[in-house]
Amino acid sequence: MLMPKRIAAPHTALPVLAIASLSFLAPAHAAQSLLTSTPTETTGNLANLTSGSYFRPPSNPRPRSGPRTSTGTRRGGCLGATETAFTLLGPDAGDDVSGLTTSSHPTFAWHLPEADATFPIIFRLLAPDIDNIPVPIYQATLDYESGMMSYQLPETVAALTTDTEYRWQVIVECNPEYPAQAIVQELSFEVVLTSGTLSQALSGSITASDRAVAYGQAGVWYDAIAEVAQSTTAIGAETRTGLLADLAASLPDEKVQLRQDILDIIELTER
Repeated sequence: MLMPKRIAAPHTALPVLAIASLSFLAPAHAAQSLLTSTPTETTGNLANLTSGSYFRPPSNPRPRSGPRTSTGTRRGGCLGATETAFTLLGPDAGDDVSGLTTSSHPTFAWHLPEADATFPIIFRLLAPDIDNIPVPIYQATLDYESGMMSYQLPETVAALTTDTEYRWQVIVECNPEYPAQAIVQELSFEVVLTSGTLSQALSGSITASDRAVAYGQAGVWYDAIAEVAQSTTAIGAETRTGLLADLAASLPDEKVQLRQDILDIIELTER
């Protein structure tokens, strides 16, 4: 089983912004087992959980404001033939914004495959301008490190607000001198208020895994994965696996390849 490890801080960022925390996600359990089993250790809200109970996408997501800026293939390209795909780990409901957080400085997670060569990685956050056009408000350049990684927006960045469609990108700079060759992946998300039902569920949560499930069952993906992104405990790893599997299951039919890619990532990290 792979163990989580920390990597170097971002090399550069927009000058007015501070550096966020960046770390590998701890490994998860194999994809097949999560379809048929429940956690072997349970505390608080985790008792008697069944598969499909870790994350439930929001039932009434807002429509997305416009097309995404995703370019290049998640497999191949400058990364070559890889065992897994470059994948952003978040809800992707096509024309809707189904990625939610209650945090003004959320955590994001993605997966980079092992590749023969490595390239600069850019994390970028976008917000709509006065004309409702997405523009960058934060950017940091990171080292290429294969595996699943998490990144938290720095506290020094102005707090994100509700009723706004934000976008986050991870960019593989295949050739910094030719930006058109970059591989860009993007997802939308929004900040929401904590509902009374979620507050009640969190008040009864004992562990980080309990809180992850409370957030996940409320459809708040980014807060759920943040709770267990770096966990090294058995129950934390299994909760993380359940979240990723339910994320894969929540994808629409036209995202069948992305669904399989997420399951492949789960299985690989268990080796």
